[in-house]
Amino acid sequence: MRIALTPACQTGAGPGRTVRPHLRRTACHRWGGTRGAVVVAAVAFITATTITATTAGSLRASQPAAASSIHDQTVRDVQAIRNVAATFDVPVLAAGTTAAAPRTADTAVAVSGAAVPIADQSAQTIPAEWPRGIDISSWQHPAGAQIDWNAVRSAGVTFAIVKATEGMTYTNPYFALDRLRALQTGLVVGAYHYARPVLPITTAVEQADRFLATTGLTRSNGHLAPILDLEADGSLSADQLTAWTRAFLEEIETRTGRTPILYTYRSFWTDTMKNTTSFSRYPLWFAIYNGSSSPGSLPGGWQKWTMWQFTSSGSVPGIAGNVDMNAVCCGVDALAASADGRVSEIDRRYGSDPRVRSALGTAIRDEEPAGGGGRWRQFEQGLLFWSVATGVHEAHGGIGAKYLNLGSSNSFLGRPTSDEVDAETTGSRQSVFQGGRIYWSAATDAHEVHGAILNHYLSLGGAGSDLGLPISDEYPVEGGRQSAFQYGWLRWDADSGTVAVTRP
Repeated sequence: MRIALTPACQTGAGPGRTVRPHLRRTACHRWGGTRGAVVVAAVAFITATTITATTAGSLRASQPAAASSIHDQTVRDVQAIRNVAATFDVPVLAAGTTAAAPRTADTAVAVSGAAVPIADQSAQTIPAEWPRGIDISSWQHPAGAQIDWNAVRSAGVTFAIVKATEGMTYTNPYFALDRLRALQTGLVVGAYHYARPVLPITTAVEQADRFLATTGLTRSNGHLAPILDLEADGSLSADQLTAWTRAFLEEIETRTGRTPILYTYRSFWTDTMKNTTSFSRYPLWFAIYNGSSSPGSLPGGWQKWTMWQFTSSGSVPGIAGNVDMNAVCCGVDALAASADGRVSEIDRRYGSDPRVRSALGTAIRDEEPAGGGGRWRQFEQGLLFWSVATGVHEAHGGIGAKYLNLGSSNSFLGRPTSDEVDAETTGSRQSVFQGGRIYWSAATDAHEVHGAILNHYLSLGGAGSDLGLPISDEYPVEGGRQSAFQYGWLRWDADSGTVAVTRP
C-alpha cells in the first residue's frame, strides 16, 4: 500500500511514497514533514535491498547481502530508526503478546557509529501451490508508464489488487483501467480503500460509500470482496478507531452482501488497536515481511489468514520498479471461492442447508440491506438475515411472523443470532436475537422477552422454570415494565432496577 500523509511526504500528482512503505509511513505519522523523511531516507539507504518473489521461476528471487524490507517492525528497522533518531521512537511489540519473538540477530550494520542488529535472512520458502498476486497503486505508473498485464500474467501472477480510493478526496486515476486490463488477461482482481479515520464516526460510512461509488458492488465472478486498508489512526483513540472501523466494514457488508477483507500489520493491531478481537470474523490480509514460509502467529484473535503480503520489493515483468507481493492461503480453490461475488452469504446458507430450504420455502423477494446493518431476504415461510457479526440465521413460522410484526432487525431485537431451536420445555421453540428472545408454542403463540426481565427469566431456568412460557410481550406498568407467563409475572422496577416474581 503506497500512501502519503502530508505534501512533504508525497511526490508526483497523487498519494504515494518513494521509500519503503513502513518506514515512510512511520516518518509521516510520528515525525511529520521533511524532518522525518530525511531520517527515513537515511535508514532506507542503509538498509536498502531487493527481495523478489518466486513463482514458477518467473518472478525472480534474490537474497540480499545485508537486510530485507520488513513491513511489520523487525529488530532491524526498529533499531535502525532508534539509533538514527532516538527521540522519534517507534512502539515495539512487547514480549508475551501473540507475536512471535524477534529473530536472532546475526549481523550488524554501522549507523551513526552504532551497531544495528539485523534479523536472519532466510530464503523465501512459500509453498508453490499458494497463488501469488500483487497489489498496486499509482506508484506502479511512474511518469504515466502503463503496466503490461500480459507480461504480468505470463510471469505467474494470478491476482491483482488495485488501490481505488483514499479518504474522502483521492481516487487512483489508474484504478479503472488497471482493474479492467487485469480482468481481461484472466487475473482475479480486488480493490482497496486506504482508510483516513477521522471524527465523527459517521465519516467511516461516507468513505465506504465513496469507495463503492468508485468500485461498484463487486457482485460478479472474478472479484475479491472489497478491502479496507487500515494502517493510519488519524489520532483517534483505540475505542474510536474500533468504532470507525466497524462502521466502515458494516456499511460495506450491508451494501454488498459480501464479507469485506481487512488489511493490517501486527504492530498497528497490537499497539494502535490494542489487539482487539472485535474483527476476527473478517478475512485477514496480513502484512509481515519475515522471510519465512508463513506469516507466523496472528494478532487480534484471528485463527487464520486469507492473504499474506510477504514483501514490498517484488520484481515482476511488465511493472516498472518494485511491487508488493502476496500469497493466498492456501490454493487456487481458495482464491476462486474468495473471488466469486455472485453468491452472497445468504445464498450460500440457503443453497447448502436442506433444513433451511424446507423451513423457508421459495424466496419471494430479492436480497436487500437490513435495518440495523447486514442483509435479509424474505421467503414464503420465513426470513434469512446475515451480518458478519451474527452469521446467517433464519426465523420462520410463528416466531418469524412475530419478529416481522415487531419491526424485524429495525426493532429492539436486532438481528437473529441463532436459528429457531427447541426451548427448555416440551413442544416449545425459541429464537435468540441480539436484543432478546422470542418463544413459541402451539398453546401460547409467539412472544418476546428482553432486557432485565429476560436476564432474570433465564436465571430461573427460562421456559423450563416454574413460570412456564411467556403469554405476553413486555408491557408498561406503573413504575416499571412487566411480562406475563403461564404461571406468574416478572416485573421490573424502574427506581431500583430490580426484577421481582409475582405468582397467582
